[in-house]
Amino acid sequence: MKEITVSKDLKRRFQIEISKWAKKNLIDYPWRENRNPYKVLICEILLIRTKAPQVDPVFRKFMRKYPDMERFLKAKLKDLEKLIRPLGLLFRAKMLRELANQLESEFNRQIPDNFNDLKALKGIGDYAANAILCFGFDKKRPLLDSNFIRIYERFFNITSKTKTPKTDKYLWNISDNLLPDEGYVQFNYAILDFGGNVCLSKNPKCSDCPLNNHCYYLTNL
Repeated sequence: MKEITVSKDLKRRFQIEISKWAKKNLIDYPWRENRNPYKVLICEILLIRTKAPQVDPVFRKFMRKYPDMERFLKAKLKDLEKLIRPLGLLFRAKMLRELANQLESEFNRQIPDNFNDLKALKGIGDYAANAILCFGFDKKRPLLDSNFIRIYERFFNITSKTKTPKTDKYLWNISDNLLPDEGYVQFNYAILDFGGNVCLSKNPKCSDCPLNNHCYYLTNL
């Protein structure tokens, strides 16, 4: 993939500081405990256009009712709607029901472990497919959402090449190149939490940021 236009030293410093921050600050969400592909798949559907703290209690209830694939495959649409109702966006209940049908009829009740098959599942796009591979199967896969985009643009002074940054291959390449060879699961979680708690879209907490001495955004305010 195309190399990013930042120095190796700056890239390494970014990786080290983010990883150090993660050791003390990662949020203990239930889908990060005893991770498996099934848990990650369900949480990615529930997280669609919804913040993680809102999803937390609903995910816990979901896992109590459907703790494994076998029970999930038997879930009724009305029960899924009841579970998801506190989050709104009830289309996700039908999405989950259709997804269960797919897994049973096309994938032998198994969550696929490759990108193309995951993308064939109902409701799974590039981000979710990579998240399932990374968090569910422990594969080194880059992620790119608004948090990653904001942090990378601010720190490295990198701008999207398209009007839809989340699908920008240039930014996906950057995210891939910044991903460390070891600790990449924790690194991806760290970017998500760092973007949600420090490098906020509005009123970022620059004084609390471990990257502030080298951040292009802060040094050029």
